[in-house]
Amino acid sequence: MQAVLDLLTLLVFACVMFAFYGLLSLSKRRQRAAESAARLEQLLRDKVAVNAPATQVESIMRDMQSAPLGNVPVVGALVARIWVNLNLLGWRKTLKARAIMFGLGGFFAGVLIGRDTPMPWLFGSLIAVFAALALFTLFYRQALAKYHKQLRQSLPEAIDAITRTCRAGVPVSNAFVLVAEHLSGPLSVEFAMIDHWLRLGVPLRRVMQDSTQRVPLAEYQFFAVILIINQEAGGRLGETLDRLSATLRDRHELQLKILSKTSEARASSKIVSSLVPAMLGYMYINSPQDFRFLLNDPTGNMVLLYAIASVTLGLIINHLMVSRVG
Repeated sequence: MQAVLDLLTLLVFACVMFAFYGLLSLSKRRQRAAESAARLEQLLRDKVAVNAPATQVESIMRDMQSAPLGNVPVVGALVARIWVNLNLLGWRKTLKARAIMFGLGGFFAGVLIGRDTPMPWLFGSLIAVFAALALFTLFYRQALAKYHKQLRQSLPEAIDAITRTCRAGVPVSNAFVLVAEHLSGPLSVEFAMIDHWLRLGVPLRRVMQDSTQRVPLAEYQFFAVILIINQEAGGRLGETLDRLSATLRDRHELQLKILSKTSEARASSKIVSSLVPAMLGYMYINSPQDFRFLLNDPTGNMVLLYAIASVTLGLIINHLMVSRVG
């Protein structure tokens, strides 16, 4: 029991530290977001609305303004970004069904594990909430990674289309809508959003900075920086974009080589990370007394905490080694 109380104290301390540093890091970001929201609201009041049917772009714009918990100081920006990403991923139509499935998964985990703890109601509820959030995070990150992969693969083609349009004499501010009409994939929606803000009078620098927040890829940041510098300092945009497109294709080939070289390390990390839940599940089914020993006995708590800490440390070291190679 003392080990459980120590664990709860450690978790409370960690939450307080994370909240403190989160407030420090988000203070300036909240101020910039508030200024941006005020400016965009003023622009939307002053400008005449574009006569166009309701599309995915307008839906995303409404989501950016009406995200749940958007006014909460600490988690508002994070929730708003997740809310927009859910629309980009196409999860909004099935969000209730997904929430029910994640909730049921967390409920069953809380019932199965929490009934063997010293305080079934308390620990069962905490385990249920944690399991539901873990399931949502796992599937959300997988879907977002797939979405970013599609963006990364279609970016060179989009840059080539922008290059051809600019060489034909079309200004950059008018090229996005022309390219978006002939693109397929998520970048067409992003370019349509860029054109939407440009027609409202928002400067290109601010539009591209906001776009890099929705598309957090290093390759896309290079593209945005080139457009901003070209607008402010001039230069041969076509040649610069051609070199960027060739560099991105070479970078993609290099990434494929890196993935092949680090496949063994990544596979081993996945195997190691799956051993702990697999062994706990096997112990829960075939040896429930030993499983209760891990949860109810102080010595079992120490063994469980040591196992979790050692495996977590090993996975972090493995991840850092693979990231350094990449």
